[in-house]
Amino acid sequence: MIEARAAGAAFLSKSPAPPGIAETLQYSRRQSAAEAEYDGIAHLLAVLTALATFPLIFMGGLVTSHQAGLSVPDWPNSYHYNMFLFPPRLWVGGIWYEHIHRLMGSVVGFLSLCLAIWTWRRELLGRPRLERNRRGFQYFTLAVFGAVSLQGALGGLRVVLVNLDLAIIHACVAQAVFCVTVLAAIVSSRWWLTAPSATMMFPAARRFIGFAGVCVVAIYLQLIVGATMRHHDAGLAIPDLPLAYGKVLPPLTGAQLKAVNHYRAWELNLDPVTREQIWLAYAHRIGAMIVSFLLIVFIYGVLRHHRDGPLRPLAIILAGLLAAQLTLGVLTVIFRKPADIASAHVAVGALVLVTTWAMFVCAARMYAPRGSWRSGLAA
Repeated sequence: MIEARAAGAAFLSKSPAPPGIAETLQYSRRQSAAEAEYDGIAHLLAVLTALATFPLIFMGGLVTSHQAGLSVPDWPNSYHYNMFLFPPRLWVGGIWYEHIHRLMGSVVGFLSLCLAIWTWRRELLGRPRLERNRRGFQYFTLAVFGAVSLQGALGGLRVVLVNLDLAIIHACVAQAVFCVTVLAAIVSSRWWLTAPSATMMFPAARRFIGFAGVCVVAIYLQLIVGATMRHHDAGLAIPDLPLAYGKVLPPLTGAQLKAVNHYRAWELNLDPVTREQIWLAYAHRIGAMIVSFLLIVFIYGVLRHHRDGPLRPLAIILAGLLAAQLTLGVLTVIFRKPADIASAHVAVGALVLVTTWAMFVCAARMYAPRGSWRSGLAA
């Protein structure tokens, strides 16, 4: 009986299966291989790194809002103490915001280091190397650690060199690092490994992925303008909404600027501003309208045409974040830029970026053919 079953199994394995059954068997084999490749600890470390990056960005916003960037004037020490041994009794005023920001940055750096060490543990212990299709993610974890380290170095140089341009670069790179950590969390997930792969790139899918990429770039550019505006103290350069000093366009001439500053000083009790500060604030508002339009179109397209996979719930989350971000922007102006609301505006802006970025990455995974760029990052 056993010999008969073995012979039958051998016959079936050599016989060509019908097309539908063959595809099902091939898919099952890929699913099994993907499950075997999944590394739960690597995924957990990647998720923790991404989660820790978000409060770090919020704390960075608090540092800028409270003008505490140079409250601790040395780096990597804190008033000549080892950063990790700095006495809590000295954590007062702006020092509190800057020192907590540094400690949180160390947490993100430690988690990214743990992620890299874990994925390279076989090589570090002298064990056989992983399969070739796992190597891409290993190298990517080194890139994650490198990006986090670069961000920390930029923050330190900003303090040591007392350079405002470095502060703006530091704020912008923070958003990119957040995207990198979120990408690590996605590509190390079980979903990334087991989701069905497209056999070809359809024109509609190509347009959808391209439009998602346009949204990501538009949001990132808007965040760059916002960071530049905040560090040049231009957040209240235009103190009214939705117009600019009651007009569609802000002041264009020197006489108009003089009248605006007279109005700010005697009617609003605000400091004078330059024409550059006003146009920075105006550019940020125009950018907000452009980004909002793009995201509304993007969200509508996802909710109407993409009912399967993670895109639909992410689109719903993105809609809520967009509404919250616009509300926080308005409240920042109405209440004269309170630190907590302004910092929340920065943090939610980061969430808008990474949610759109996650949707772009997921769309590429779902609709790009097997063997494209995403395959090299399989964890």
